[in-house]
Formats: sequence, structure tokens, C-alpha cells
Amino acid sequence: MSPCRGLHHVALAVRDREVYERTVMFYRDVLGLAPVRQWSKPPRHITMLGFGNAILEIVFGAEGSGTGALPHVALAVEHPEDVDDLLERCLAFGCALERPAADVEGVEDGSGGPGETFRLRNGFCTGPAGESLEFFYEY
Repeated sequence: MSPCRGLHHVALAVRDREVYERTVMFYRDVLGLAPVRQWSKPPRHITMLGFGNAILEIVFGAEGSGTGALPHVALAVEHPEDVDDLLERCLAFGCALERPAADVEGVEDGSGGPGETFRLRNGFCTGPAGESLEFFYEY
């Protein structure tokens, strides 16, 4: 059995202090993520916001740079219309639309034949720190 209990947080490193403040405001005020904690250990400033079963950590002044890259962060929503609503709120905040909300139907890969059909609604925008953000609802 693995000692891992699940995802704790995803970190978003931001190099500019103004972009850091705007990013915190976006996730807190526009998307409604609840503050968990905020602290400073100069030169770093860190804000953690809860999004369901994990935390988004926004870090200004992070040391070094990782070699991995996350193509996007996907936030689950409660209702299919929430995808559209959140994209509209993001656009009103000044975020760029990457892909408009759309319904998607697919078939899971099955061993030896077609698998289960699934349906989802999603859409993508670029967040204030340049991150790709997806809103995701699975029917």
C-alpha cells in the first residue's frame, strides 16, 4: 500500500510581484477559491487557496526552475453551465480564451474492443500568470 494519500497541492510560480497579486486576486475573487494560508519568507511570498480536495499554491520569488511542465490545471465544476459561467468571468477579468466551452463525447479505450462512452463539457483560458486553465464537468 502506498503511503501517498492523494494530491496536496499544485504550485504556480510567478516571477513578477504585480502578477503574483493579480493571480491571487483572480483565483480568490473571480474563481472563489477559499484562502487556506498566506505567508512570507523573503524573498518569497506564498498564498495557498483551496480548490476542493487539494490546494493551489501561488509562489512569488520561487528559487530555481523545474524541468517538468504541466500543460494545464483542470478545475472540476458542479454543473455543465458552470464551465461557460467561469470562462465568462475569466474573460471579464482580462484572461484570454484558449478554447470555448464545448460538449465532448468519447469512447474509452477498451481491451479488445470499444469501451464505455463518456460525455464531458470543458473550456480553456489563459490565467493571469500565463497558466493554462481548464474548467471540466463530466456527465
